[in-house]
Amino acid sequence: MFGYHRTVIVIMVLFTPVFASGGEGLSLFEKFIGVLVSSALIFSVIKGYLTVNKIWSRRKNEEVANSISIVAAMLGFAVGFPFLLNSLIITQDYFSAAKSVIALLLATVFTLIGTGYFVDKNKGLGFFTLLGQALKMEGKESGDLISNMIRPKGAKKIIDILYKLAAIDDDIAQEEIDLINEFSEKWNIDIPDITPGKPEEVTNLVELKGLVQSYLDEGPDTDVAEGLVDLINLMAEADDEVTDEEAMAVAEFTGMIGHYVSAEKGGEMLMFEVNIVPQGDQQMEAVRELLPELDMVEDRGGRVFKVGKYFSEDYAEAVCDKYISLGLYSSSSKVNVDLGKEEV
Repeated sequence: MFGYHRTVIVIMVLFTPVFASGGEGLSLFEKFIGVLVSSALIFSVIKGYLTVNKIWSRRKNEEVANSISIVAAMLGFAVGFPFLLNSLIITQDYFSAAKSVIALLLATVFTLIGTGYFVDKNKGLGFFTLLGQALKMEGKESGDLISNMIRPKGAKKIIDILYKLAAIDDDIAQEEIDLINEFSEKWNIDIPDITPGKPEEVTNLVELKGLVQSYLDEGPDTDVAEGLVDLINLMAEADDEVTDEEAMAVAEFTGMIGHYVSAEKGGEMLMFEVNIVPQGDQQMEAVRELLPELDMVEDRGGRVFKVGKYFSEDYAEAVCDKYISLGLYSSSSKVNVDLGKEEV
């Protein structure tokens, strides 16, 4: 490392007087500026070398070649060549001309690497053939960054939420499918074909709530999260008929999202807690097998499994009904939740 730095210093000492020559009659400050410009040119050479050196050993790697924008590399010629001619012919600024030469050399190296010229599997292919392939690939990828910027965070989960919400009443209408397709196309998200009628899989209320919570856990922008409330309502009303199941889900998710975007931290909120109260050891084992992630706790003088807390009473009752249909005693109760201390 010391030898490398010493070499750089020697180069600067040897070449700075050359670059700064011809300065008779200049003030001390002007000579100082000349030395700085000379040093900057040397640093440009070193920077160019280090930039190329970092990628040169990987030039045969196809992924490295594909990661280089061939258009950006070629724009280096469009920028560097006119500046070189201007510096040589018009301004006769040889420092700027030297910098343009360095830029053109870098553009050449990155263009060759970006076309895959050094990749083993491309041996035998001409430069212009490789250039055409690279330009074609970049044309396909040119909208990726813009698409990702326009697409909201968690867009795929939003589409999943809309689909499961559409299927919550065990029937998917064409209007609901059109709305899902509209946003999947807008956000460039591939989804399987959806047909009207009975869905392949009935929506699980608890699973759908977990999906919404998972989306919120990703930390979307509050504006986007608030927009999801409108989108959920739009989905529920898409077929001009809001079923009880859809109304219940909309109320619950509106409460969840409203809590997320709330500017106030702390305070209390009235929620509805669902408990499963096993009636005997057999039901206790059944609950443990059905919901292994739940722990049994002592509550109100008995042993219960706490399923979760919900913003909507109707939603909580629907969750209870689900477990009651499985032969398990379940009930909901009102609880005050301290939002500053407890996660919902």
